[in-house]
Amino acid sequence: MKNDPKRKPGRKTARKDGEPQASGSIIRLPAPAARPIQVKHLEAPPKFIRRERIHPRRILPRVIEGKEREFHSATRQVVFHPPRALTAIVRAAADDLTLVTNTELAEPGRQQLASNVDEPSVAVNGQVVLYTGNWYAGVSADGGQTFQYIDPFTSFPDPANLGFCCDQSANYIAAIDTFVWLLQYGPKSGPEADNIQRLAFAKTADVVAGRWRLFDITTQSLGVPGRFLDFPDLAVGANSLYVTTNLFTPDGRSAGAAVVRIPVAGIDSGQVTAQPFISTDLNSFRVAQNSGSTAYFTAHVDTSTLRVFAWDENQGAPRPTDVGVARWITGNGYQSRTPDGRSWLDRADSRITGATLAGTELYFAWAVDAGSNQRPKPFVQIARIDSQNLTLLENINVFDPDSATCYGALSSNADNEVGISYMLGGGPRFPSHVVGILTGTRKDVIVAVGDRGPLPNPSNGSGEWGDYLTVRPIFPSRKLFAATGYTMNGKGDGSNRDATPRFVVFGRASDASAVQPMRKIPAKRPPTPPPTPPIPPGPLPPTPSADGGPITDVNTLPTVSPEVAQRIKAAAELGAGPAPRQAAPKAKIPVPKVLDQPGTERWRVKTGQDPDRAKVGKNVIEGNDLGAGIVEATLEELTGLPRPPGVADPNQDAPLFQDARAGVTEITIWRIEATIIALKHESDGDYHIVLQGASGAMMVAEIPTPTRQFVGDSPWLANIGAARHEVDDKLVKKLSPADFALLDNKLVPRGAVTFQPHLAADTELSFHTPPEGSGAIQPLFAVQITPTPARITGVGFFDRSHGVAGAAPNVIELHPVLKVEWL
Repeated sequence: MKNDPKRKPGRKTARKDGEPQASGSIIRLPAPAARPIQVKHLEAPPKFIRRERIHPRRILPRVIEGKEREFHSATRQVVFHPPRALTAIVRAAADDLTLVTNTELAEPGRQQLASNVDEPSVAVNGQVVLYTGNWYAGVSADGGQTFQYIDPFTSFPDPANLGFCCDQSANYIAAIDTFVWLLQYGPKSGPEADNIQRLAFAKTADVVAGRWRLFDITTQSLGVPGRFLDFPDLAVGANSLYVTTNLFTPDGRSAGAAVVRIPVAGIDSGQVTAQPFISTDLNSFRVAQNSGSTAYFTAHVDTSTLRVFAWDENQGAPRPTDVGVARWITGNGYQSRTPDGRSWLDRADSRITGATLAGTELYFAWAVDAGSNQRPKPFVQIARIDSQNLTLLENINVFDPDSATCYGALSSNADNEVGISYMLGGGPRFPSHVVGILTGTRKDVIVAVGDRGPLPNPSNGSGEWGDYLTVRPIFPSRKLFAATGYTMNGKGDGSNRDATPRFVVFGRASDASAVQPMRKIPAKRPPTPPPTPPIPPGPLPPTPSADGGPITDVNTLPTVSPEVAQRIKAAAELGAGPAPRQAAPKAKIPVPKVLDQPGTERWRVKTGQDPDRAKVGKNVIEGNDLGAGIVEATLEELTGLPRPPGVADPNQDAPLFQDARAGVTEITIWRIEATIIALKHESDGDYHIVLQGASGAMMVAEIPTPTRQFVGDSPWLANIGAARHEVDDKLVKKLSPADFALLDNKLVPRGAVTFQPHLAADTELSFHTPPEGSGAIQPLFAVQITPTPARITGVGFFDRSHGVAGAAPNVIELHPVLKVEWL
């Protein structure tokens, strides 16, 4: 990123009465257990009837107005790029953002343990992942492909009158191979004061085995008895772990904030000591991730000034410097409404939510309200600061003109690139999860699209999200990023505790290409089962509420513009190359026992009876509504599309996609011009049409039998019937039974056999599709026909490889065909 034309120097602040002071004293953190605690790994988190009264939401004091600055952000609005999966990096540019892993953690929501205020956090070393949120914790030993769960309510002993609730945070200390898991505990009864924040430590192997060492940060040890600790965070420096927390009085008023420095050597030895820094004037400190031997943290002085602290590991107290930033607006309510008219940012405020050091540059992120920098929606503002002299380099705005952005989390990797994880919602979008890379070639990708927003809080009517997300570098290489986020999907159960958390691994294509296949670390516990199907490899776009259901008549659709067609082809990864094969259990191809019976293999998807059918033809790509319509392409373009993850190997079954569509290709209505060179009537009732393109390449189009027996409640029944009629009228009516012989229970032209057939076709047979309910039998046949040019419109579908005539290398089909026009 380019520097501002003029650097904005910081101003050292002199200490005054009432300003932040460091205690300077070293304290020892108490250990609630003498030995490591063994925790259970569960296939699903147990349901927990949480207390109806948990600690109330504490409102931070409004940041005072700062003076107008001469500088503002010139950042352009976010451009959302289509997600590029790890399987599609063969032809990806080196600076493309690639998704290596995109896993839903479905179980917490099913157990009503994934709140609309989910606050997810994560840490990763190798294949081991620790993931936390409100109110659950998960562990993965296979790189986040699958998770088992730990019950944070009961796994560790409760202190007197305290119980777990609710904030958690996770990080990893590479220097001593130790995961850190912070859990916040609150009073079960009595005044809201004197709670603790518990630190649980475990080596990587111990995370898998479920063994954790515990140490507590108490208000007494910090020297602030009677205060309530809230909104914690973890950051790792060269030789220290840093814990930040806000402080509140028992009646909920802000009492400042604390930064606690804990030497890594003491964590490793078990003699855990700490040095707290207490501020009574500021709040919501965030220590920059990857700070090295000097920790940097900040808080707002006013709406155009950050107070940045530098705390060298050899110094007893941090040094503050005031840094001017572009003036921003707060206090108007962070208003943002989702497509159903509900608000989702009523809980948002301006506290720092992201902080990292990349080389010599600091990045601090927070949410600002609409109107800041004349932006129409709330957005994430980031200050980029030179750590060597604490001068402002750039004001960055992460904004979209139609939707709000909020809860930006930051971290940096070994290449000093800055990763971001944030939420996007309001206007045309329900809250959706985005990851990106801010430095170098800017890339942002929507990795999870929400179907709905939060229900109003019954106690105050507010629509709430937050309070933070997380992004971390993945050890040991620190090239890729791990991010957390969440959405609310499906109809919901009305609890506001049924969110869908998500674990995402992303990075530059050049770094993702070095990722090795997942190797599960052995552990003495049952293997984690695969996720419950169907789970798509990436989020399919939601059906816009205004569309009101699936498309029922292809004849009413326009043809999208070439520009829109190009965007859809890019989203379908045209030119990305084939995905590598994925191992999956083999299954026998079903053999019909009688003629003309509906198929079984992904049959609902093939005929439009699947749950995703309402997405077909809508062209909602990564949350961007491009308008319903037909995408014109060539046969060669379709046969060059990569098969998505989950159906990547055409020789294997795809059990997760039996009733689900795979990627953009299978939710797009395509139109191609090609030459029909062969026609078959197959035992599943389909007309199997072999198409040939201008280059000689071939693919298949299929028209099901247009009856309820074969296509059920498909909304495309009329279109399928019209297409079948066109083929009957143009091609099938020319076929004479006298020209056919029976071979292997199928009628073939006499020229297809060299012997005198024992059985000739009944001359009374009709090859036409019989009317529904007539009881007539349409014989099976296969025939080469006079090349006939046609324009074919149909839905994209990746079939299994069965060795059928005309199959494309990627076994793509138009299935079902919705329209046939003769050229």
